[in-house]
Amino acid sequence: MEKTLTPEESLRIIQKSISISRRNMREGSFYYLLWGWALILGGLTNYFLIRYLLRQERYDDIMLMSLLAWGVFIIAAIIIQFVYQSRSGKKERVVTHLDRYLTILWVAAGILMGLMTFLSLKVDAYPTPFILGVTAMATAVSGLMVRFRPLVIGAMVFLAAAVISSFLSGTDQLLVFAVAMLLGYLIPGYIIRSLKNGENV
Repeated sequence: MEKTLTPEESLRIIQKSISISRRNMREGSFYYLLWGWALILGGLTNYFLIRYLLRQERYDDIMLMSLLAWGVFIIAAIIIQFVYQSRSGKKERVVTHLDRYLTILWVAAGILMGLMTFLSLKVDAYPTPFILGVTAMATAVSGLMVRFRPLVIGAMVFLAAAVISSFLSGTDQLLVFAVAMLLGYLIPGYIIRSLKNGENV
């Protein structure tokens, strides 16, 4: 017969799970910083590349060069992440159900971003607002689940950026994207990294 937990015991278990997930997030802040920088550099490189190609009237090269600009930084980030995971994979850590839910959340968000990018290109639209919207959702859920306010604020930045970018040209959307990544990913990532275990923000 299973033991029925009291409300106080259930609360302690939840608080312990959140505390462990927060510690794991601090140890995993590397990923926030890695992808934050990779996406910012990809966005800015694409922006200046498009401006250059437009001045040169090389309109047919814009799509290919844009894909290359993003591809270089995304592939580099994937390789760096793989090497980092390989070196730190032997380190033991407690993985909670909350950690697993967050992993599933971000994998699903990544798949959805890829799908939205493909569909946007099919209908000749810029995917930036949609990607920022999905990022806002995943970031908000992550911040709320581990009770980390900087991520929740970051999600609000992503949501605002999604709305603002929908009124801008594709080139200007890249600047909004870069600023959103700075405020929504990098700053929370550095805050997470600076926290002591169990510290609340």
